[in-house]
Amino acid sequence: MLALYPSNKLEHLSFLLTTLLRQQPMGVFTPETILVESPGMQHWVSMQLATEHGVAMNIDYPLPVRFMWNTARTVLGQDKVPKQSPYRREVLTWRIDNILQDSSLMSTEAFEQVNRYWQSAGSEQEQGLQRLQLATALADVYEQYLLYRPDWLFKWEANERAVFDDMEIWQSEIWRILVKEQPLHPARLHQMTLEALEAGHLPNEPTNKLPSRVIVFAINTMAPQLIAFFDALAQHIDIHIFHLNPSVNYWGEAKSSSEQAKLLRLEGLKKWMEDDQSNPLLGNLGKQGRELFNLLTELDTFEISAFDSPDFEEASNSGENVHRYGLLEYIHNDILQAAQPKPLTHDLREKDDSVTIMCTHSALREVQVLHDHLLHWLSQDKTRTPSDILVMCPAIENYAPFVDAVFHRVGTKALAGRGQVRLPCTIADRSPMDAEPLIAAFMALLQLPDSRFGVSDIMDYLQLDSVQKRFSVSQDDIEQMVVWLKQAHIHWGLNSAHKTAVSEGVDLDDTYSWWWGIRRLLMGMLAPDSEVIVSDLLTIPDVEGQSALTLGKLIDVVALLGEFAQVLTAPRTAAQWSKALISLRDACFMPIKEQQQSWDLIAKVAADLAARCEEAGYEHELTLRQVRDLLLNRFSSPDAGNHFMTGQVTVCSMLPMRSIPFKKVCILGLNDSEFPRKSSPLGLDLMAGAGRQIGDRSRRLEDRYLFLEAIISTRESLYLSYQGNDVTNNSERQPSLVLAEFMDMLENSYALELSKYSVNAPLHPFSEEGFTGTLPSYETGWLRLADALQKTKLNTDEADNESANDADTATLAPSSDALSTQSLRLSGIQIARAFKDPLEYFSVQRLGVNLSQSFTLLENSEPFETNALLRYQVLDAIFSSTERVAPEKDDVTPLSYSEKEITFASLRGDIPNNPVARDEVEMWKEGALALSQAMGPHDAEPKKAHFQGKYITFTSSAFLGSNALVELCAGKIDAHRALGFFISQLVFSSSDEETSYSNYPLDIYSCAWEKGETILKKQRFSAYDKETAVRLLLFIEQLYMAVYTAPTPVHLSLFGTFMPGTRNSDTKPVVESIKPEMFTDILRALLDSADGTNETDKAILRQVRQAVDELCPFIDKEDDVASETTSEKHEKAKRTLDQAAALFDSIELQRALTDWQQSNGQFSADMANNPYLNWLFPQGVSWSDVPHLSAFVLLAMVNNASQEEKL
Repeated sequence: MLALYPSNKLEHLSFLLTTLLRQQPMGVFTPETILVESPGMQHWVSMQLATEHGVAMNIDYPLPVRFMWNTARTVLGQDKVPKQSPYRREVLTWRIDNILQDSSLMSTEAFEQVNRYWQSAGSEQEQGLQRLQLATALADVYEQYLLYRPDWLFKWEANERAVFDDMEIWQSEIWRILVKEQPLHPARLHQMTLEALEAGHLPNEPTNKLPSRVIVFAINTMAPQLIAFFDALAQHIDIHIFHLNPSVNYWGEAKSSSEQAKLLRLEGLKKWMEDDQSNPLLGNLGKQGRELFNLLTELDTFEISAFDSPDFEEASNSGENVHRYGLLEYIHNDILQAAQPKPLTHDLREKDDSVTIMCTHSALREVQVLHDHLLHWLSQDKTRTPSDILVMCPAIENYAPFVDAVFHRVGTKALAGRGQVRLPCTIADRSPMDAEPLIAAFMALLQLPDSRFGVSDIMDYLQLDSVQKRFSVSQDDIEQMVVWLKQAHIHWGLNSAHKTAVSEGVDLDDTYSWWWGIRRLLMGMLAPDSEVIVSDLLTIPDVEGQSALTLGKLIDVVALLGEFAQVLTAPRTAAQWSKALISLRDACFMPIKEQQQSWDLIAKVAADLAARCEEAGYEHELTLRQVRDLLLNRFSSPDAGNHFMTGQVTVCSMLPMRSIPFKKVCILGLNDSEFPRKSSPLGLDLMAGAGRQIGDRSRRLEDRYLFLEAIISTRESLYLSYQGNDVTNNSERQPSLVLAEFMDMLENSYALELSKYSVNAPLHPFSEEGFTGTLPSYETGWLRLADALQKTKLNTDEADNESANDADTATLAPSSDALSTQSLRLSGIQIARAFKDPLEYFSVQRLGVNLSQSFTLLENSEPFETNALLRYQVLDAIFSSTERVAPEKDDVTPLSYSEKEITFASLRGDIPNNPVARDEVEMWKEGALALSQAMGPHDAEPKKAHFQGKYITFTSSAFLGSNALVELCAGKIDAHRALGFFISQLVFSSSDEETSYSNYPLDIYSCAWEKGETILKKQRFSAYDKETAVRLLLFIEQLYMAVYTAPTPVHLSLFGTFMPGTRNSDTKPVVESIKPEMFTDILRALLDSADGTNETDKAILRQVRQAVDELCPFIDKEDDVASETTSEKHEKAKRTLDQAAALFDSIELQRALTDWQQSNGQFSADMANNPYLNWLFPQGVSWSDVPHLSAFVLLAMVNNASQEEKL
């Protein structure tokens, strides 16, 4: 008997199943046979049976193909049919590879094409790998033929053609060889079994009987031969097919939108109007299920149906409130009735949240918004639990990191505030390669023979818990190792021989290798506590005491990995490889509780490799590349039954038969071109070119039917998410076609406003809309940031209003009284750094936050070229040394200290070990000598000076030459260095020391290199009279205090853009008519002038004075110059202010400012609006604050004070 149980709900199928088992019980020791399509469905059925009966036991859950094979053994005799099929993909691969290596067979003309393919690879190892990959692909194709094209195989066995394709010639020949070895393949056994069943030839042995009944539960796709098999088997035993059928009505001819359009074109409007229009979801999404439905309807079955849907018409006639139903119930009902949707303008309940369509900017935002949405959904009903929620993604690996970060808060604990709510979550369907660190590390070790032994790769290996346990390494040990590795400049390679081998024969020494660096560390243990040269190696005196044990552990790790790099290169048989893989695991890892499953999986895969080859009679040796490829394929296959339905929120991939009912079903990643997923058929697959037949599997049709199943299996709320806006430019992106069709149905068929069900999530999680919209966020960490942004906005608005009401009122920086107790001792270069990047300086010095802090990572590549920073560091060390002495006039001997510094830098690994770098070093030495000779004689010890300001003690030092103070600069004198030297000169000019050098100019000798040419320059900063120097230092102090006390968007890189003689990106002078001296006049006028006599002058003066007040609140504006009359001051102020207004209104200046912000500015307009900076600087940061005036003033001072000449 063949019984069919159709239903639109899986719960009803479960009820029918439990009822059947209760009313027709079998013996206690007789197992039930239930066929399911996935481990997830097996788990759900077992849970349902256990809930209903109290226990679920003695149940077999074979897959359909396995059940067919077992039935064939029962019907035809266990002595005739082996227990395991030799045509399983895992075994068939090795059988085919055996054939491909048979030279007597492959030498025939039929195999010319296939031989040419795998023999076209380069080396012998590559040929072996390509041949094995061909065998794997061919095994997969044959497995498809066995299930969906058995008639082709029968023709090939009879030496007949089936598809008349060139590849059919050698595929059919290989198949005939396989059949000659093992005649009973699944297709043949299926045919023989059907014949035996139809003839009634069944076994009589008590130990070899068919089960009394077989249950097929909720399989949504079956090949025609499988259905024929069940039909024949039903003549002898009971077959119960529990079928999830979306519609109670006949929908076997439901047409998709494209099919309806085609019908309209071919048969005209009248025929199309007469044709019964079905539900668009069934037509567009249900083709795969419709094919199975049509196949089942052709069978002679006994049917018991159990369909369920709210009766809207009956409720309306009885006076019940129809408005209690939501949109999802109407969708379910229309699918059930296979009916065309009708407008729902007044029939839905208020605040209907049964369907939500979320539009976001990225996968991360999809997960963040989903987490908030689920918390909100759970809060609406206390009976809801996390186990009621299913989240599906087309590609789980793309979302797994974000799910970990958002649901588990991995690495973001600092952001979470008190009372932070986290949902328990489990991620299913991940491959071991991506989900298990031990598996990934094990596969990385199989790369050792091809590895460069990069330093970061080895340290990444040591970060694994099982590795640390194996070698007794702690996290403190690893941190110490990282310090040593940086000091030792270890980059890659075990030694010179290994580096040469990896570089394919290019002779390389052991510099930057592990052996080179470890020898330096070991010698440092025995050498003095300073760097010394021993056997052409520079020691590293940093290993002492107990830390030697840590170094020993590092040596053990490197030595062991180096040993396996040699051991793994030898070819082995499968059995030998199985033992070698286990040996590698045991030597390099130690199991811990959390990784026990991965530990066991490695052993299982290694054992399976040997078992499959033994079963196939495969005795050839395998190379490491072949084994590595096999293991990678195995570890990349997801475990469909792992972590599914564990009582938490289940996040999984979209796999067939995920129609298990959940109250809340969410689908992420419904993006255009990403879903339905595309599956490119193998080039070997003859089915792809022969055309699709009913029952054939199609990834596109499967995904469409998965989407329909997800809708049907949702009980309360359906959540659909896609990335509808580009994260970089906010441009619109299209949703998946299935989602677009669903949205079109809501808007056109149901006549609903899509805006009621569609939500556009803000770009950032801290956006105000995320806490005030219809779906509020629950993230307390982001709420704190959103509050800070809101306060900043309110403060800025209030400040703007106050400024508009009172032009004389300015928002000042913190009062000078608050800083009166601070004592700052700064050099000129330290003050100049403050103006180089004031925002960074303020955040580091005042907030203790280093926004631009960079962490030096371990580099796997050795340095190949020098850089300006290295050159500056080496030469600056030479010039700054106390051992430096001035050469005699005719002495051309290089500096001994220079030689020592460069030698140490080279042996340390700072200078690359190649001819180009060595030539550059020679050029440096020549520059150092030339620069020292250009300086002339000077004192060996530097002269020092200081000046006490109101808040700062200015310090300076320079060498005393014959007629000037002199200093060296290894590199180009850029804006901030020039400012630092200018301040140093002011300190000397204003110094109160008895031995003053106020009358000496400061000469800066610099050495730079451009296009291989050494360029020597001298920049002279003339001496100032003491009064002027003091005034300038006090002014600079005020500018510094403004930067030090409040965030100020001024950069020295902006200075040169506007100065005379410089050019912007259009190579045109920016401002040529403005002289640098005018800026000093502007400053003096603003500080010393009286108010203007007319209102216009007063307004201009107030406006510019306010800008200076905001920038420099510490400037004493009451000082007067006694020598000037009031009218002279006023006239001077009016003239300079007119010049300033003309400058700031000039088109060239505005264009240059915009050009700088967009191209060269470190703090661009985008950064000015960055919410993180606004959070950090609640006072606000804006380009409209006009502190650029200070930049002109500072640069004008430097330009006025210095003259540059080439030497």
